[in-house]
Amino acid sequence: MRLRSRRAATIASISVAAAATVAVAGVALWPRPAHLVVPIASGNDTIVVNSVHPARLEVTVTDQYGRPSSASAVRFRLMSGTVELSPTGAVTCRRRDDAVVQATFAGLSRSFALRCRPVKSLEAPSWMGFLVGDSARDVSFIAHGLDGAPVTELRGSVTIEDRSIAELVGQKVRPKQPGRTFVEVRVGDRRAVIAVQVHHLVTSFVNQPRDEELLAMRVRLARGDTIEVPLPKAAFWVTYVPNDPGETPPTIELRGNGSCTTGNGVQAMRVVEGEYAKYCHTFDGTRFSIAHGQTGADTVYGTLALELKR
Repeated sequence: MRLRSRRAATIASISVAAAATVAVAGVALWPRPAHLVVPIASGNDTIVVNSVHPARLEVTVTDQYGRPSSASAVRFRLMSGTVELSPTGAVTCRRRDDAVVQATFAGLSRSFALRCRPVKSLEAPSWMGFLVGDSARDVSFIAHGLDGAPVTELRGSVTIEDRSIAELVGQKVRPKQPGRTFVEVRVGDRRAVIAVQVHHLVTSFVNQPRDEELLAMRVRLARGDTIEVPLPKAAFWVTYVPNDPGETPPTIELRGNGSCTTGNGVQAMRVVEGEYAKYCHTFDGTRFSIAHGQTGADTVYGTLALELKR
């Protein structure tokens, strides 16, 4: 991978090498090319290209003993479709398109389907917030094509920077200890980076050690309840995540000397619908008033998390 400290996890239907054996008559005393190996989706002869910029089709030539040989002499020919393809295997996807390509080398040949599914952008949340002990959660993102529509046939990778903070289990992130790391999603020539924050569960946000930057409290309110949560003198991002996805958050209001906005002047947070996120700057005696109204669920239950900017 690009960073040695990262571990790759496959996106659904990420390409894997599947050997395509071409029978060669006769017995050779010396190694000679015997196979063309095309990276294809497991179980079918299909290559998916998600790159917007020109990409090169990957094939491998192996001799009769399975040893790799130079594939520079492999030539490609478009059998059907209108994809832009050079004889050396450079393909340019300018739109969603399907084609059939033939790869040839020294009398060997292999045909395969080529699907152009260029990805113009990846839409992903700004962060994933966890407490130590939380269950693993999917890395969620949406790939948009050149026409703006979602692309579902994808080839790429998901990696995580610091596996001591959180780890990848397939395409899920599982927290391990308090701290911050990053997940990178790569599809074609596009990438998205998602901050992963594992918070320390506390009963109060004030009088915490200076090196504690990621703090979280459980919030449970019956209908009609209001609680006061004292806040530190600091600048911080605050998020409220309902325990039940999609549940409406309680009313959260700042009381005292301070202010909250949707951005810090440089960064705006992209949050999941139904969650609450603000950037706050508070002074001594500031607190949150958190209230559950007289209507709605009998009880709301969630997590209030702070990312302190020391």
